[in-house]
Amino acid sequence: MAGGQSGYDREHRGALRRFRIILGLVLLLLIVCGLALGFAVPRDDGMRPDFPAGKPVVYLRLGQSFRRGDVVCLRLPDGGFAVRRVAAVPGDSVELRDGLAFINGLTERGNYSFTRTDPRPDGPVYPLILRQGEYFVLGDARETSVDSRDFGAVTRADILGKPLF
Repeated sequence: MAGGQSGYDREHRGALRRFRIILGLVLLLLIVCGLALGFAVPRDDGMRPDFPAGKPVVYLRLGQSFRRGDVVCLRLPDGGFAVRRVAAVPGDSVELRDGLAFINGLTERGNYSFTRTDPRPDGPVYPLILRQGEYFVLGDARETSVDSRDFGAVTRADILGKPLF
């Protein structure tokens, strides 16, 4: 085959081209997933049974707004990772008394916890008014949860995203 390519060369180039395309798509997918998804492992049972300690959590980190009742993944003040429920949003008033959480004067909505929601001795002073960008988060397993009763409101920057599974 003078001056032309053998069938083997054409086939080799085609396979190499397909490999480059597939590799590029895989790299693009990894970059997009890295920007859109996060992965962490909660260290406590504050949201058991749904998110027990040590069970990996994948969360969506793209720009989201958060409402009361949303489950969120967050960075704790000590640098740890937790899954908690948003109990109050910016502008809300939070008060804990008689074993209940009162948001804007009304008892917390939803049947998320079946134990008491008592304030912590070294926690925030109530009533607590949340400023812009602040959220009050509580664990569903209130008796063991380290949450806003311990460290106060979290900022939007502390919330990493919503868990997918």
